[in-house]
Amino acid sequence: MKKCIIIAIVCTFLSTFSFSQGNLASQETPQKRFNSMIGLWQIVNNQDTGGSLEIIDSTSIFIKFMGDEKRLISYKIDFSHSPYWFDFSVRDTASIQNFKSIIDFVNDDMLKWQIFDGERSDHFTSSSGELFYLKRTRKTNTFFTAN
Repeated sequence: MKKCIIIAIVCTFLSTFSFSQGNLASQETPQKRFNSMIGLWQIVNNQDTGGSLEIIDSTSIFIKFMGDEKRLISYKIDFSHSPYWFDFSVRDTASIQNFKSIIDFVNDDMLKWQIFDGERSDHFTSSSGELFYLKRTRKTNTFFTAN
């Protein structure tokens, strides 16, 4: 009887502990998620495109593709979706082009990113848009000052 009570208490403790850990992970703020994206991300697909996504800070994001580098003039990352919705605009010679995409972490140093031709899909798909894998090649240095 005592063994059953001890096992029940241990199981209750372990389930409470794992539940609280899950809640801590889900409470990650959008700023922390954005900060984890900061760095230089190189496209590592089969084609040697030389493309990259460089996130320096919340005001400086650059896309390089096919030898052309563009600074994003606006963007929005919606972290409430999984994968994240990443919409952005770039200036092309005489016009502004708007793009809808989804992006998500494969691991700490690998992103999966799909840019759609038209409407965005809620998940990664091979039927529309361009799918890229990006590997972080450099983290942006961040300096903190002590008070």
